[in-house]
Amino acid sequence: MTPLAFLGLAAAITLLGSLFLVVGSRKRTPWESSINSFRKRLEAIAPAEHQIADSSDDTWTPSNRGHSAGT
Repeated sequence: MTPLAFLGLAAAITLLGSLFLVVGSRKRTPWESSINSFRKRLEAIAPAEHQIADSSDDTWTPSNRGHSAGT
């Protein structure tokens, strides 16, 4: 075996061992973790139930004349 072939074999074994250690030691997350994270963030920005607008109060009356959302 030539010295260059021996060096290549040693490098290949080192790379395979390192790859095995990296893959074996990484943090395992469940499949649903990203879904649960999204759901938590969505609930955090959702308005509270008592703040949800009721469409029955949107009728026009003379008392609310002149009040607009932009003023």
